[in-house]
Amino acid sequence: MNITLYGIGVSAFVAKVRIVLDMKGLAFEEVPPPGGYGSEAYRKLVPAGSVPGMVIDGTPFHDSNAMMELLDEIAPEPRLMPAEPFARARVRALLGFHDTRVEASVRALFPLVKRDWRAEREAVEAACAGIEAALERLDQLDAPAAVLAGEAPTLADLAYPCTLQMGAMLGAEMERPLRPPPRIEDWCAQVSTLPAVARSLALHREAMEGWMAGFRA
Repeated sequence: MNITLYGIGVSAFVAKVRIVLDMKGLAFEEVPPPGGYGSEAYRKLVPAGSVPGMVIDGTPFHDSNAMMELLDEIAPEPRLMPAEPFARARVRALLGFHDTRVEASVRALFPLVKRDWRAEREAVEAACAGIEAALERLDQLDAPAAVLAGEAPTLADLAYPCTLQMGAMLGAEMERPLRPPPRIEDWCAQVSTLPAVARSLALHREAMEGWMAGFRA
């Protein structure tokens, strides 16, 4: 297979697809979208114009969760989706919770770090509290249970580490450290020991550091 992953370094959505590619041992090329995502040049390759985008043997794909499931089907080892239907539904629900609740709450910090956040400390506090509330709810969903019990990770587990790193880095940048639930911290720490996850965390950290540096006075 000829696989190209289009993405930007600060994207946690790109990171989770990259992690699956690495865990499957699939060879791929990772490049930024030509002309930037949403550009006409990029839409000729990936019509949705979003990142991540992926092209496999000339066929374009978008939506990170759809890509993760596709990769699990075409390269079945190690298996990252459970065989049992209820368990698969739970993985998909946790992926959705990541995208709509956790990552979305972290993303609320982006416009603040671009501005004079020191003049908007109440907004910073509210945004960070929103992240913590989402993580508390995630803990109540018992998301960490399987991995902390020694079971193999699923696609859902792989989605969270880079997002939590992003939140932690943004919070630290704006002098408001995040306080996730202890089990969430332990869960992500355990998942982060996987070589594929550790590689993406390092790439993501470097990209985030460079991005945030551009907004410092």
